[in-house]
Amino acid sequence: MVLQLVLLSLFAFAESFPERDLPGLVVGDKIGFTAIYSSTANRFGLNIEDADGNYIFRLAFRNPSDKSKSPPPPVLVLSTYEGKWVSPFSATFPDMTDGQEISVLIEAQDEKFVGYLNGEVMEGVEMKYRYPLETAAKLRLWGGAAEDGDRRPAPEHRAPVHFAPGIMPQ
Repeated sequence: MVLQLVLLSLFAFAESFPERDLPGLVVGDKIGFTAIYSSTANRFGLNIEDADGNYIFRLAFRNPSDKSKSPPPPVLVLSTYEGKWVSPFSATFPDMTDGQEISVLIEAQDEKFVGYLNGEVMEGVEMKYRYPLETAAKLRLWGGAAEDGDRRPAPEHRAPVHFAPGIMPQ
């Protein structure tokens, strides 16, 4: 069902934070995005949200320029959010180079989400379901801005992550 929705709607996303409504997820669904990677963007990622805006799955790519200290970047952070962050944990940051086109997919497997980068499983990017798959209502991409410190515009040598205009069907 998600595959059909995504195939029919590879257009009309907000330029800065693309999002797509989801009619729930089922085991076997794969959703994600393509982007042009930049190591000078602080952080970027995706949320799978329920109808109330709670994150039933969040994947955050925290670049070396990210000022977070816990855990220190570069790192991937997986978590859920329901009024507060719930049991976040980290995974190894994958090898990527500036200007590289990347594809990120999240697959709904039997009991967990699993993340892929360019068709390969990302080490440590799997999380058991904490909420029913059918409660998935939205996929939202976020971040990727070239910022300097506390969300101030970055100097010219900093580049943003550029999301491609579409959420990838699989």
